[in-house]
Amino acid sequence: VKAMMSLRRPALLLQLLLLVVVACHAQQDWRSCDPLVPEACALPFPNNFFMSNGRVNLTQETLPADGNGRRIDVGAGWDSLDGFSAGSCIQTFFQDVDDTAFAHWWNISRSMDEDSPTLLLDTSTMQPVPHWLELDHSSDNSHPHGYNRTLLMWPAKRLTDGVRYIVAFKILFDTKGQPIRTSDAFAALRDGRVTTDPAIESRRALYDTDIFPRLLQVGIPSAQLQLAWDFTVMSTRTQTQRLVSMRDDAFARISSGIKYEIRSVKENPQAHIARKIEGVMTVPWYLNTVLPGLSVRVVTSPNDPNVALYNGEAQVSFTVLFPSSVANGSQAGVLQYGHGLFGSQSEVNEGYLNQEADTYGYVLAATDWIGLSKEDVPFVSDMMATDLSDFAMIPDRCHQGMLNALLLMRLVTSPAFVKDSRCMFNGKTVIDTSRRWYNGNSQGGILGSVYMSVTTDVTRGVIGVGGGPYSLLLPRSSDFASLFDVLKSRFQTPLDRMILFSVFQLLWDRMEPLGWISHISDPLPGAPKHSVIFQYGLGDAQVSWLGAQFLARSVGAYMYESNIPEDSEVFFGFEFIPDSTVLGAGASLIQGWDFGAPPAPLTNTPPATSGDTHERPRRSTVAQAQMNRFLETGEIANLCQGPCKNMP
Repeated sequence: VKAMMSLRRPALLLQLLLLVVVACHAQQDWRSCDPLVPEACALPFPNNFFMSNGRVNLTQETLPADGNGRRIDVGAGWDSLDGFSAGSCIQTFFQDVDDTAFAHWWNISRSMDEDSPTLLLDTSTMQPVPHWLELDHSSDNSHPHGYNRTLLMWPAKRLTDGVRYIVAFKILFDTKGQPIRTSDAFAALRDGRVTTDPAIESRRALYDTDIFPRLLQVGIPSAQLQLAWDFTVMSTRTQTQRLVSMRDDAFARISSGIKYEIRSVKENPQAHIARKIEGVMTVPWYLNTVLPGLSVRVVTSPNDPNVALYNGEAQVSFTVLFPSSVANGSQAGVLQYGHGLFGSQSEVNEGYLNQEADTYGYVLAATDWIGLSKEDVPFVSDMMATDLSDFAMIPDRCHQGMLNALLLMRLVTSPAFVKDSRCMFNGKTVIDTSRRWYNGNSQGGILGSVYMSVTTDVTRGVIGVGGGPYSLLLPRSSDFASLFDVLKSRFQTPLDRMILFSVFQLLWDRMEPLGWISHISDPLPGAPKHSVIFQYGLGDAQVSWLGAQFLARSVGAYMYESNIPEDSEVFFGFEFIPDSTVLGAGASLIQGWDFGAPPAPLTNTPPATSGDTHERPRRSTVAQAQMNRFLETGEIANLCQGPCKNMP
């Protein structure tokens, strides 16, 4: 017997050791996956389950791996965030859910009905937040026989920084009319069934004392719930302070003037342009390298990831065009132009824009949106194809690109530049430094929304065919199709692909409209109030009109009563005004332009490029006249005198 016991003792010790190891491993990793939605570790998302000590706490196992097993390094920027996006898609999954009772983009008001099966609750006010939902169809081309579709919830406008929200789904059915099955984990929380799973038990008190009582307070008893969770929006400081610290430090450094060198002067280079100047300006630099690349990052304080640090100087190219109408010495304001996706400042040379500048008297100025410019293309493609851990290179390099744009306006309106003989005609200065405006299209409209939120020099701008957030725009954009195909080849599961959009969005918020748009109408300290016109085209295959509407609601923009809806859309969240109304200075407007394109898809897929209207609004002489009146006077008028349909 003793011999048998001696033989068993090592085996027993080994089993005990294995149990200890397993227990320690479970204790270490239980936060990697939320069991509320067992089909994907990261769902539901965003989610305070993935917060720890006031910071987003995603693990390597939380996020999907590609086909080769490569995962995102969550320490590459995500761990610096103190909350989640203020308007990215809220994601979950229900097998074969019937979405006919949900609010969609065409009937957002449905989300506010008492019997709506979905709720987005602001816990600071205990008021429901308007929203709409859709099932993911972005992978239909790669999965023609069907797949598990992520359920996406979109807030109708930007959420409030620092506020906690509760998401709830109740009384859901599948497409066969049967009640949707509740996950075991959520049922345990809802029904008071104690488990041994720390991922459940660690938040039981939260549900029992907060989430369930709050939902009951607004009329939803827990027995009706099939899923509920909470998340907190990141702070204003986390979203804005990096760029603000760069702007303020750079402006202090160039207080005595910006060094510049004019390298080319061409007289009458093209129709409507009297003179073209190309040069470089020397600007404060806040990136770890000047050239584009996968490793580009903003240099930040070791004590505060939201404060950028000066890292020397670099030369940045720019273009300035003087229209023929100023050749006689007449004064003109400065219109800074923002180019499109993966383009360059050379877009400022386009004929329609030169003619517009000549007609209305704009001195055009442009620089590259580095981060999403032509020279960034190979590096963005490489990142998408190899390691998404380097995604931060895009928003980080865009920080410097935005600063360069702000500095260009400072340069072009500086006494030294205005009085430079190469910028004068017949011995007269022609740049009126009191008239400073912005106009950008496509990517220039998207990043222009950030520009118009952070600039201290420009108060009026026109956002042409822009929108946000990117997570809403990209699946609906024909421009993203080739990069999306790269992503699809690496990540085979559609649920994983949608998760990645929300993960990208977290880092993009610091340098895209979602993190900034509310500061157009509610300016940050030291900045003036701004006003904008959003001009969008129905049937745009590159930037969805839904993104423009999201931004416009977020700034409290007006809409004319005759504005044309997309197909069966019922407008929501705008203050409607008669077509005869002329808005005074300080107001913002959104206006759609109908050029006869086919209706946009009801799903998150791009419209047909054959009817693409992306280039049309900017080329409409009526839209140009509306822009000029607004820029010069601050007045907003409906120059279509009714619906803007097939305008010249």
